[in-house]
Amino acid sequence: MNPFRYGEVVTKADFCARPDLVKSLRGHLESGHNSVILGERRTGKTSLIFESVRRLRGLRLLYAQFWAVKSVDDVAARLLRGIATMRAPKSWIDKVWRALAHLRPRIEFDPTTGQPSVTLDAGAPLTPAGLDAVFDLIEEVSHRHRLAVAFDEFQDIRGIPKAAESLGVIRARIQRHNKVPYVFAGSVRHQMERLFRDTSSPFFKSLRTIEVGALDRQVFQAYLDKRFRSGKRTLSEPAFETIFSLAEENPSDVQQLCGAIWETTEAGTNVTDVPLHTALDHLLATERKGYEILVKPLTNNQLKVLRALATVGGAQPQSKAFLETSGIRLPSSVKRALTRLVTSEIVYGSESNYKFFDPFFRQWIRRNL
Repeated sequence: MNPFRYGEVVTKADFCARPDLVKSLRGHLESGHNSVILGERRTGKTSLIFESVRRLRGLRLLYAQFWAVKSVDDVAARLLRGIATMRAPKSWIDKVWRALAHLRPRIEFDPTTGQPSVTLDAGAPLTPAGLDAVFDLIEEVSHRHRLAVAFDEFQDIRGIPKAAESLGVIRARIQRHNKVPYVFAGSVRHQMERLFRDTSSPFFKSLRTIEVGALDRQVFQAYLDKRFRSGKRTLSEPAFETIFSLAEENPSDVQQLCGAIWETTEAGTNVTDVPLHTALDHLLATERKGYEILVKPLTNNQLKVLRALATVGGAQPQSKAFLETSGIRLPSSVKRALTRLVTSEIVYGSESNYKFFDPFFRQWIRRNL
């Protein structure tokens, strides 16, 4: 069985040791302090939350995913889904739903995964003040269980109608939950910094910050090597260097490439450059459809900028060298294309340096575009 896990929450033996980060977050959770976790996508922020909570006896996690949240109703539904996934007794869940009858919540369970989904049908769009009822419920849960609450990809709440008012309600309510530690995680740094470091934000200087970056190379390589050896595969030091380079040190992307190496090799293989490239071919083939969907709606200039980013990198994307590579004459045209690529969450970064969210997409562009 392939031992490499990516794109999902991992805990216990599948969680590569991050003792300093776990210690910091556990300390905040034990003390009841609210915290914000910053880091790029697929660096392990969510797994850090779940593993830190797991190591605290008796602590329950209410987890809500805010990625692509669209409205106040959606925010409320995501929070209610988090409550529904806590495996509380059905009798208590029924009581909860009756208490929120005015919101007309409807819960359905996926027949394959058993996971719940929640929708609201209150007859009119929920106002930010309507979130009070949901936070009343979270407070009631905290009286029954020792509770921590995590809001993941929280920056996306900035895009909903009445976002400022909603943020004000959330901030006011969590201030009252002084025994419940809240964790806010996000991967779009500039948006998270506006939420938690802008003086006009209701969350300004209200949380402890934890930065999640690349794993310690030596620790991570030993973890990966042990997993390869469990399947009688060995990797040379240059092979590991190539893996980390192609994945740009991102923990989840490193594991995705390692998973592809596992799938394209046999037990007893000493992995060299040849099977490494075979593994990359396999990975790009499995991702091809998604990559094609990403590029299909892009304009000609956006594609030119994307090709230039893949070829020469994103440092100084309005320099003369970048303009010549892209074939675009005006820096302002490059800037407009970059803005669209950032909005589409294909790349991220600042005026001086842009990077691909998915480093393997960069490799696919270099091969196919």
